[in-house]
Amino acid sequence: MKQQALALAMCTLAGLSLAETTPVAPPAQNNRYALVIGIGHYSDSHIPALKGVQYDMVSASQMAQSMSIPEQNISYLRDDQASASNIKAEIARLNQRLLPGDRVFVYYSGHGTRWHEPGSVEGSCTEGLLASDGEVLSNKEISQLLSPLAKKTDKLLVFYDACFSGGIAAMPLKTRAVSLNGEWLTPKFATVPASASCVQPSNFKTRSFDTAFKQEGGLPQNVVHIAASRPDEVSFDDGNHGGMATVAWRDCLLGEARDNSGSGSVTVEDITRCAQDKLDQRLAGKQNISGQHMSIGGNRSFVPAWIKSAFVTPVVAPVDAAASQAAVSAIKPPVISQNPPSLKPVDNKPMPLEHAVAASPARILELVHAQRDGSREVLASLASSKLRIGKDKLGLTVTSRQDGYLYIALAGSDGKSLYLLYPNKLDDNNMVKAGQTLQLPHQAWQIDTAGPAGKDTLLVMVADSPRDLSRLKAVPAGPFMQTLLDPQGRSLLQQVLSTSANIGAQECSGDSGHLRNLMVARHCADSFASTLLSVQETR
Repeated sequence: MKQQALALAMCTLAGLSLAETTPVAPPAQNNRYALVIGIGHYSDSHIPALKGVQYDMVSASQMAQSMSIPEQNISYLRDDQASASNIKAEIARLNQRLLPGDRVFVYYSGHGTRWHEPGSVEGSCTEGLLASDGEVLSNKEISQLLSPLAKKTDKLLVFYDACFSGGIAAMPLKTRAVSLNGEWLTPKFATVPASASCVQPSNFKTRSFDTAFKQEGGLPQNVVHIAASRPDEVSFDDGNHGGMATVAWRDCLLGEARDNSGSGSVTVEDITRCAQDKLDQRLAGKQNISGQHMSIGGNRSFVPAWIKSAFVTPVVAPVDAAASQAAVSAIKPPVISQNPPSLKPVDNKPMPLEHAVAASPARILELVHAQRDGSREVLASLASSKLRIGKDKLGLTVTSRQDGYLYIALAGSDGKSLYLLYPNKLDDNNMVKAGQTLQLPHQAWQIDTAGPAGKDTLLVMVADSPRDLSRLKAVPAGPFMQTLLDPQGRSLLQQVLSTSANIGAQECSGDSGHLRNLMVARHCADSFASTLLSVQETR
């Protein structure tokens, strides 16, 4: 639909008059939580020490705080504190603190392992994480522990810096360290009584965390699982800096990752691609090391934090690094019983891209849709999915499964325009009740089709809390708002639609002393339900 199709007959597109918008790091929010587990020393002296874990604890804290998790909401289990029973108890305590719509980051750095399951056929192996007391928590058991959290949270991000294979370059490595440019790297894998087939990197039938989690009824939309290496690879601990995957992912999250699609957001996939590039560069040409490849399970389009590089259109390399410093405020290291040495400052230079890219308006709406809470639902249907140009009007029926605030955005068939249709100047009461059905547009703002021929994309969403539309970089288009699709405009649209307007309120802030209840949780939540619809404009 063209601009004139959206404007009333008496309305014209107003001139551009915008204040410059400066990206800022979001404030800490009291509905964000993290559990950081790091095991560098085990009770069994035969299990190799991981000297870099002390740095990983700081890196994980930096990750958490960049995701708006306040310090007081980050729990730490270090070395002997991280026994199997303590890990289980801490996850249970975290679950008791959670309310619907909260977000959680779970991080583990330590040894992984794989063993042959009793009663299973030879070659069928189970993966798990090794607690400090030598007890193994299988991926199935971990998924059972985390499943109650996932059912409450809007998003659960799990990061494993461990590995489940004892092989390097198809050779049994077991616990041997290797030298890289004078630095010793220790594989993050420890053997337990197992058949030889489970130690070899290629002879296994894995029972991964993602598979186990789905068996527990987890929603892939609401869960992100990042692993430091593939199931048949080794991940490495650098005793002077920390886990190689952790260091790379941390640096990319804190500003080095770029918006590869030109959409205005930096997703988990973008961050992991950046981290993988760094790993590839570090391990390139090294004998006996075939590489370390990070993997993602679940929602790869999740945006864990809004960083300044999302405001920069991907351009042909070289890139001006000074223009792309991360919009992440200085982050304090965690208070841990065993204080690790300080980390060197991160040099947040953006990773160069080969080609300039810009996502289509429809793709931008798809990425907003990817941030939805899969446990919430909004039903929407079109009066007709095919509209004749100059003859038919848009008709839409919307029913929400929960109370909230209704928003409707449209990406036009011209492939260049993006509008916020509802709420608008003529109809600004967008509160809806659970079970309420709306017929839209209302009589005051009917929408005609005016071409060009092609597909319109509609995003219909119901948010738990209102959105601050004043932050949009947009101009009036009759009673509607047309979003500007420069780098800031693309990014701000996604931020505004996926973020509560109340995050700066005292009751939602990270240092709030307010008692949280269901009402406060909804007031502060970013959670929303959404659906995408397509309309074909024809002549």
